[in-house]
Amino acid sequence: MRKSKRVTWILLLCTSLLVLASCGTSNVSSTTGSEGKDNNISTRLVLDADGEGSFIIKNESKKEVVLTSSSGQQIEFQLLNEAKETIYTYSANKMFMQGIVENKLQPGEEWIIPLNLQAELAGVPTGTYKLVVWSTTDGLNDLKIETTYKWTGAITTEAPKKLVVEKQEVIYIGQQDLHSIEVENLEGTTEAMQLSEVAVPFFEGLEKGKHIFVEYVVENEQKVIQSAQLGE
Repeated sequence: MRKSKRVTWILLLCTSLLVLASCGTSNVSSTTGSEGKDNNISTRLVLDADGEGSFIIKNESKKEVVLTSSSGQQIEFQLLNEAKETIYTYSANKMFMQGIVENKLQPGEEWIIPLNLQAELAGVPTGTYKLVVWSTTDGLNDLKIETTYKWTGAITTEAPKKLVVEKQEVIYIGQQDLHSIEVENLEGTTEAMQLSEVAVPFFEGLEKGKHIFVEYVVENEQKVIQSAQLGE
C-alpha cells in the first residue's frame, strides 16, 4: 500500500514538472517592427554634386505605416577606409532624446532625412571612402546602403573683405549720371568714380573745376565715394 502511494506521488510530481516546463517555453519571432515591414518600405541614398546627401524612406504599401524609434536618433552612417577601418561614425559623441518616437507615413509618402555631410565630415581628411547609411528605426536596421563616397572636404565660404575707407584730393570735372562722376586726380589723369546714395546730394549743382576731397571704398574694383567736402 505504501509502495503504491509512493508511486502515485512520483507520477504526480513528474506531471507537475512537465506542466511547469511547458509554461516557460514560448515561440516568439525575433523579427522586430511590424509584420512584413521590409516588403512595405524602401530606402535609397541620394548624393548631390556638392557632397551633401539625404537618406529617403518610402512607404511602398497601400496603407499607413508607423515607424517607431526608441530615441530621437533617426539615422546612422559610417565612413570606412580602404582597409575597412571605421573613420567616422555619426552617432559618436552625440546625445539623443530618449523615448519612443513615431513617424507615420501615408501610402507613397517619403521621409527625407538630411545627412548634413558638409558639417559632419568637416574634420575628416579628403579621400575616397565607403559610405554606409541606415535608419535606426525599428525593423529597418538591416536595410543598409553602401556606396563609394569621394570626400573633397568642407566647402568654405570666403569671409567678406573688409572695406577700407581711403581719402583722395581730386578736381571735379562733371557728373556722368546720377551715380557716377568724372574727376581729375593730382597726377592729371581723369577717372570715373561712383557715388553712394549718401554722397549724391553733395554733387547736385556742384561747379566744375572745384577742388574736393573724397572719401571712398573700393567695391568690385570701382571707387565708390562715401562722402566729399570742398578743398581750400
